[in-house]
Amino acid sequence: MFDRVIIWTRVTTTISSPVYWEVASDKNFNHIITKGSYSLTVNNDHTVKIDVKGLIAATNYYYRFKYENEYSGTGKTRTLPSTLSHGTFNLAVVSCNNWEDGYFNSFRFLAAKQEVDLVLHLGDYIYEYGIGEYANPKTDRKNVPAHEIITLNDYRQRYSHYRSDVDLQELHANKPFCLIWDDHEIANDAYKDGAKNHQPNEGDWQKRKQAAMQAYFEWLPVRATNALEMRRKITIGNDVELFLLEQRMQGRTQQMDSSAKDFNNSDRSILGTEQFEWLANGLKTSKATWKLIGNQVMFAGYATADGFKLPKYNDWWLGYPHERNKLVEFLKIEKINNPIFLTGDHHESFVLALHQEKEFMKYTIPFEEKPLAWELLTPSITSKNADRLTPEEIAKTEKMLYDNKVNPHLVFADIKNHGYFIASISKTSFDTTYFFVDNINDSTAKEVKSASFSIDPKTFMIKKQ
Repeated sequence: MFDRVIIWTRVTTTISSPVYWEVASDKNFNHIITKGSYSLTVNNDHTVKIDVKGLIAATNYYYRFKYENEYSGTGKTRTLPSTLSHGTFNLAVVSCNNWEDGYFNSFRFLAAKQEVDLVLHLGDYIYEYGIGEYANPKTDRKNVPAHEIITLNDYRQRYSHYRSDVDLQELHANKPFCLIWDDHEIANDAYKDGAKNHQPNEGDWQKRKQAAMQAYFEWLPVRATNALEMRRKITIGNDVELFLLEQRMQGRTQQMDSSAKDFNNSDRSILGTEQFEWLANGLKTSKATWKLIGNQVMFAGYATADGFKLPKYNDWWLGYPHERNKLVEFLKIEKINNPIFLTGDHHESFVLALHQEKEFMKYTIPFEEKPLAWELLTPSITSKNADRLTPEEIAKTEKMLYDNKVNPHLVFADIKNHGYFIASISKTSFDTTYFFVDNINDSTAKEVKSASFSIDPKTFMIKKQ
């Protein structure tokens, strides 16, 4: 897919006039590579999504749109490399940007980083709640529409509202995106037949699900047109294979509490049989040095000491122990080289080693022992984490998490900051750096470079840089 990119815009109009688009090799559009037109229609909410093909790998391009003699701003994008023989591929990993939790300051800083080749968004691009239902009282940001979104028009309005954010606009205008959804693009704790945040008085679940997916496909630069197509793979030569999972609308069964009698049943699933086999076969046959898994919810997990509350994990992979154990066993038996989970959802930053443990959620093997996989969790852009605890509570909790008697597999944990990480991937290393902002309560902020780690492809061990 290194010869193509998706360009996107939306025209605020009720008139179905044509939109013209241009892609050039220079920002002044003196050398136009390709161009065309697109007919606006109310059927897709006057959004414009063009899959531009026939481009050169690892190359910057500029694009713009024209509607009724008025040009849009200029966007900048970049094609994927076909190989890493000539350098490093820089992947920024983000998730969980809740409007009412704060300002998207991290997106502004990320947009300015010239070295970033692609933004991987792991889900929760929007949140479905009404005003004040999931919000930070320190910000003045209010959802549009004001009520919980249920209908197609509701979802369209919420995407329009989010995409009015200047920092999110700047990031889209400067970087190509690769996206998967999580639950809040539909409803909290969604699964194929329902959601925790879908009630009987909110209408038919299947209609709501279809409305949410339609708005997603209209408003975001993805090639998928249905839930099945959200499961896909990106390949960069024999260097990188990125498996993008769909964990909500196809295979996921209802969440259960660990005390439920059916909790360990083999028919409970996040991926479903078909997608599990697709992933397993892809990992087994991949020739890539780095096998990356774009993953919505935490896989490895962690423990807490007595007196500390463990986060509710029934929506994570740990909430589906049979399927999780099946994948762990597969990684061990097949000796899959260099698999790395890139995970969102949790709102906090973690670097964890995955081992096959004897007891459920009892961690005994240290990260210094070669793991079956690594898991890197990106923090939220704004969504609530431990940021509302006191500094003393935060320090006490983080100290507990680092206790090697509790979490010997834990390399890094930060539970209070917001931001993202950048993975710099080459043939000889997988380097990760976390970046945090010091403020999400208004549009002023400073960015701080935090911890950095390097994974060696030969030993599959990690070093803090």
